[in-house]
Amino acid sequence: MDWEAHIERWSRAAVKLLDIRQLSVKNGTVPDRYAAPASFFVVITHGEARVSLSGTVYRTRSLHILHGGQDAELGFVPLGNDFSCFLILYKADCASPEDRESFHFSYSYTPYALLPLQEKCQTMYRLWQQATPMDKLQAQSAFLPFVYEVMRQIRTSATEDNRPNVVTEAIHYIHEHYRESITAEELAGIFGCSASYMSRLFKNQIGAGPIEYLIHVRINKAKQFLKRSEARIQEIAKSVGYADVYYFSRLFKKHAGCSPLQFRENNRQTVQHNPSSLLKSSIVSQKPISHNENESYYQLVGEGDTSMFRFSRPAFGAMMLLCTTLLLNACQTGSNSATPASQPASADASADSAAGETRIYKHLKGQTEIPVKPQRVVSLFHLGELMALGVKPVGSTTYILDNPLLSDISDIADVGVPPDAEKILSLEPDLIVTTAPFAEAVEGGYETLNRIAPTIVVEQYNDPVKDVEMFGDILGKQKEAQQWNEAFAVKIAEYKEKISPFIGADDTFSILNVRPGALFIYGDTNMGGNIIYKYLGLKPNEKVKTDVINGETWEISAEVIPEFIGTQLFLAVNEGAEKDLKDLEKLIQSSPAGKAGKIYNIDFKQFLPSDPIAVEKQLDIIANLLIEGNK
Repeated sequence: MDWEAHIERWSRAAVKLLDIRQLSVKNGTVPDRYAAPASFFVVITHGEARVSLSGTVYRTRSLHILHGGQDAELGFVPLGNDFSCFLILYKADCASPEDRESFHFSYSYTPYALLPLQEKCQTMYRLWQQATPMDKLQAQSAFLPFVYEVMRQIRTSATEDNRPNVVTEAIHYIHEHYRESITAEELAGIFGCSASYMSRLFKNQIGAGPIEYLIHVRINKAKQFLKRSEARIQEIAKSVGYADVYYFSRLFKKHAGCSPLQFRENNRQTVQHNPSSLLKSSIVSQKPISHNENESYYQLVGEGDTSMFRFSRPAFGAMMLLCTTLLLNACQTGSNSATPASQPASADASADSAAGETRIYKHLKGQTEIPVKPQRVVSLFHLGELMALGVKPVGSTTYILDNPLLSDISDIADVGVPPDAEKILSLEPDLIVTTAPFAEAVEGGYETLNRIAPTIVVEQYNDPVKDVEMFGDILGKQKEAQQWNEAFAVKIAEYKEKISPFIGADDTFSILNVRPGALFIYGDTNMGGNIIYKYLGLKPNEKVKTDVINGETWEISAEVIPEFIGTQLFLAVNEGAEKDLKDLEKLIQSSPAGKAGKIYNIDFKQFLPSDPIAVEKQLDIIANLLIEGNK
């Protein structure tokens, strides 16, 4: 099926929820045969069954979704007494016979994110059972978000090779549920992992933990409400997840640098209904400020309807972006080779010609026409990769700019976290490069970014050699990429020779990270592991090799520390974990590395990035520690 065309037909149709039923073996409500009076979804939430749909038999288990049209025949053969499902009947009024036919197609799909769909079904069903017209109306309004989530997951699986990114999905969930109580444990449970694992993924792909990111989403939403409405501060606080307006005000001031009232006053000059004003925006998100556990886990207590704020993504700002982009495109029609306003009129003609050429680039979201030689790049994640090739982007995100190993970041605009689409638009980029999580973090998602400028979504390899090669191709800097990779290979060879006299044949290496309340052992991807194990070719401790590099272990308990520590240890201690380290001191000192006196302290913040510039500096640090520590 052409899913893009099908989704477009959903966007054109007038859709009405007709009925939603919960069928269960225990209640004796699962029919053997059922002729559908309208188009429908079947959402299997528990157990297994053989389901016949228009003659095709599917062996299904929770969570599974089937779709069929009017008069389609359904047959259920439950395989156990715990089978239950939702049957959702709907009607779609369409303008053309082709569109109407699209809603009669039969298909079956296994979603990768279960809870969001199950929650939406339960909400619809609960509301539909109520007698009041208001409840029925709210159930109607809940049906399209359910359809959106089904189509989103199908589309994501189709375009991203069935490998949905956990952080991308968690970010999507946060944007959908930021008004509600969300803890790190609950968020991790939704996606079937531990809170520490989810935190590690967020840190690696976004630069902040999930709860820290949630706080930034809430503050960013509050800023939008303050600029675009006259709602009371108490109402805005509640709408972004904070029942205590005084706590919200303190938190807002900490992150925005002023009180909510002062922020509203400072931004009164912004004319929200004038698309051209977006090009003049000078609001830059503040640098992230660390916060304690109380702030991280302070959540909304109780429920409250904030329907006046419930506009869907893309919201008003995204629509204004589209209007502005269309206006700019109209003004540029017929002048594709014109010199950009930021370039001097006397610029070299050949450079202008190269800048105007385009090509098709295949990426995670499909194929996009991009400049052969992009001049104004916004990179939401890969900053060091561009700078290693001599390209300074016009904008990047807060946490990526906070990389302590990048020296010259002057003139690179901070587009915030979550990235501010209006700020990105004001930078007039000719190319936007992002990872899947950061694309989801922008209000309106990838589609909003792609309206601003050609946007490509690339892998996060955490491998400087692969990343430099990829960006050499993207930026038209193939020669510079080759030169960097050759120089890096020479540097590796030189350091291997320098450290070889100090490394014994039986030496093994480990990387231990002590955090408040958690212990991590790193493998061969980041925190210096790629340098130690891949580039320098040093041997990991046997337990590190089997359980971490070739397994799925990351977090360990204190009592097994000696098993994971080799004869030489790199130790990273996070801020606030000093007491944890003291409690572990005897265990670490009794390990082979402790007894040999070969424990090297590394800075967690310095070793968290894995871009080419950071890795080069990390290589210097590691090699010097090994040489000095073994003399």
